[in-house]
Parts: sequence; structure tokens; C-alpha cells
Amino acid sequence: MRRRRLRASPAINLAPFVDIVLLLVIFFMVSSTFITPESGLPIELPSAKTGVEEPAGVPTVVVDAKGRVFLGNHQLSDAALFARLEARLAGDRRGLVILRADQRVPHGRVVEIMDLIRAAGAKKVAIAVLP
Repeated sequence: MRRRRLRASPAINLAPFVDIVLLLVIFFMVSSTFITPESGLPIELPSAKTGVEEPAGVPTVVVDAKGRVFLGNHQLSDAALFARLEARLAGDRRGLVILRADQRVPHGRVVEIMDLIRAAGAKKVAIAVLP
């Protein structure tokens, strides 16, 4: 009687491979940056060759193509925008407000909003553009 030898079947241990893949996924999730617009409103900013990055934590006023005004994601009347900006800018040393106006908005409406922002106490009004 002949004994049969049990042969070990060749196999690849996948545990270290799974560990490495998970570490890579975690690394890329932590180290990547996600570009999100300041507001979720669909506006087309005008383009410019010169410009600087927007600082964080600055109030941003958005004017859409129809001339409606938003602070954050809330649509406001001109009077309500004035009141909110006045309250927010009280005690702010920078006094900076960013104006993101759609390129299709008439120039007169943009000037009205800029004047309203300055009247609310802003020392500087920055106009957002695309590079």
C-alpha cells in the first residue's frame, strides 16, 4: 500500500496586500484637498490675469445673474444684507468683504451692492474673479 502525500497548494497571502492598500487609501484621503466653491450658487465669475487667493473666514456676498443677492446661501433683500453685514463687520479690524458677482450682472447693480457693502462698514471690497 502506497501512502499518498498531501501536497500543500501554493497560495498567496493577501493580508499584507490589503493592509498596504488600506494605508494608501487613508493616506490619499487625508493628504488630498477638495476644491469647493465658496457658495453653492451657480454663477459665472469674470476672468482676470491678476488676482490673489481669497482669505478664509471673510464674509462673501454673491450676486447671481438675475441680480439677486445672497450672503452665504441665504437670499436677502438689500436692506437685510445691509443689516447683516453691519452686525458682522462691527468690531472686525480687517473690514474685508468679498463680492462674487456673476459676469452677466449689469455694472450698475454691482456698483449698488458695492456701495451698500461700504455703507455697512466694510473698509475693503474685493471682487472675486477666475484666474
